[in-house]
Amino acid sequence: MSSSLAEVREFLRIATEALGRYKLRTFLSVLGVVLGVAAVIAMMSVSEGAASEAIAQVDALGLDNLVARSHASSAGGGLWHGLTAGDADRVASLVPLVRTTSPLINRHVRVGRADKSLTAQVLGVRSTYQTILRLSVNRGRFVTTTDEKSVAQVCVLGASMARQLFGYRNPIGERVRIAQDYYQVVGVLREHGTDARGSTIAWHDLNQVIFVPMPALSDRTLGIAPDQPADEIWVQVRDGERANELAKILEHALAGLHGRREFNIVVPRELLAQRYRTQHTFSVVVGSVAALALLVGGIGIMNIMLTSVVERTHEIGVRRTVGATRRHITAQFLVEALLMTVGGGAVGIVAGSMVSWGISVYAGWSTRLSPFAVALAFGVSLLVGLIFGLYPAVKAAQLEPVDALRYE
Repeated sequence: MSSSLAEVREFLRIATEALGRYKLRTFLSVLGVVLGVAAVIAMMSVSEGAASEAIAQVDALGLDNLVARSHASSAGGGLWHGLTAGDADRVASLVPLVRTTSPLINRHVRVGRADKSLTAQVLGVRSTYQTILRLSVNRGRFVTTTDEKSVAQVCVLGASMARQLFGYRNPIGERVRIAQDYYQVVGVLREHGTDARGSTIAWHDLNQVIFVPMPALSDRTLGIAPDQPADEIWVQVRDGERANELAKILEHALAGLHGRREFNIVVPRELLAQRYRTQHTFSVVVGSVAALALLVGGIGIMNIMLTSVVERTHEIGVRRTVGATRRHITAQFLVEALLMTVGGGAVGIVAGSMVSWGISVYAGWSTRLSPFAVALAFGVSLLVGLIFGLYPAVKAAQLEPVDALRYE
């Protein structure tokens, strides 16, 4: 064991001395591996970050939810051929395994208080929408059934919207102007995660929206005007595993109610499966590009090692003459190749991590540095050293001592 360690230390000493003779050439060869590994780390961190965020967003929609989205517009005479608020109650009785439903209407209007004014997204929903999207309230409460029945002009602010309008004051009990009416703030949502590029959850940035009872926004209760237009119908089912099957039943039920198809059905569970498939394809592409980068680095390593064999032919002959075996020569040149690739891999991991951090900070993209990416990059750099260093090492070992000594 001690003799083996002594051999390894001797190999490392000779390798370090040999590589140090031509510092610039060694640096340029190692740079190819550094850039290749950094590319692997950076690209995989972007890929992992995008995958994590996409999955989180789809998961936020609720894997046990179905969404009908109206894409109709008012025809001449103001006729509406899309979804209606009453469809939420109708599908509850037509579609099996429905836990709860909520219609939603979406408006972009001017909101403000005192001297602050901005355009915001205002969502009119029922109290059940909190259950469907599992919304957490940081302060106060969400809209209630009593608010709906009394057409109360109350609102719940997203976390960012509350800060924009009130700073860090407690807004509960304050009044906010929405369009031409004043609404009392009864709640503030907990912060919901979105990235710097404005990715949203459930098609709406929940940090920037304002929730109000649907009748307060439309000026009509569902009991009086069940056929008032709705932009979305949210349905939560009891068995998320049967979401695709229930989505077809929901689509058939709505088609039967309206006679013409002016809506589309969104199944978050199916969206998640599509994201996984897309992410797999993206990962293959990213891996291929990174593999090419490392291949280029490996070719550079092989090139310098072959050059080194030619330049050190006389040295090889001397070592063989004084007792070095073919195994010793092979191991020596293999250690040199591994020293370059493993060292370059370590530096590349640090460089790739810094690039990943820079992408997240300056480009606003979500990145995630996974231990798997680090292990893969380091393992590939080690493999590159073995593959591209083995041929030059064997070539060096095959030199005959007498011929090597005669070489000038």
